[in-house]
Amino acid sequence: MKEFSKWTIEEVEEYFHITPLQSSLELTAWQTAEVVRAPQEEAQLLKLCHSLQQHVNDWNEEELKLHFISLLLHMVNYTHDQYHVFFERTLSVKIDGERLRGVVDCIIAQGRRSPKRPYFCLHEYKQERHSSNDPLGQVTIAMVAAQRLNNDGKPVHGAYVVGRQWFFLVLQETSYALSLAYDATKEEDLYKIFSMLRYIKQRIQQELNLINTTG
Repeated sequence: MKEFSKWTIEEVEEYFHITPLQSSLELTAWQTAEVVRAPQEEAQLLKLCHSLQQHVNDWNEEELKLHFISLLLHMVNYTHDQYHVFFERTLSVKIDGERLRGVVDCIIAQGRRSPKRPYFCLHEYKQERHSSNDPLGQVTIAMVAAQRLNNDGKPVHGAYVVGRQWFFLVLQETSYALSLAYDATKEEDLYKIFSMLRYIKQRIQQELNLINTTG
């Protein structure tokens, strides 16, 4: 099979028989989850928001990742003994005798030195006016690989970024639901993006606590 970077969303839907949905209970729960922010976190988010407002039309992909995305992920703090945030790591799984593999820009996954059980896939891009590929197709194929690799029936969460715009999606069984865009240059939207990223951390922690308790 071809690399993740070569897939379009149409090809993913047709090859894996995946259906897009207007909404899903899992996506709605993710979008509406109440996550408490400390005053200092709101101050940091406001600073990030202002920085993005000033530079979003000039930053390339690496600058967007370095000056904004990585700082936002650092605030959420996915550093843990049992899971981490990994950048530019390869996911690989065999499907129907063929190897599906590719590099994912960012993965939140169980594992200390390398990703083992992926929870969240993030694909980031340059400004919208410079993006010529299919970010939805690329993040969805990575999520399909994660789903098959995990093989546990649980939903896989993901997102892709085009400049200021963040889109969140959930893949569950053979369907996926995609959110509308959140504009990270708007304070309230950035607060929501932060809350949705922190929700992923809470979900991971709950799952690990259950495993540690029952195991």
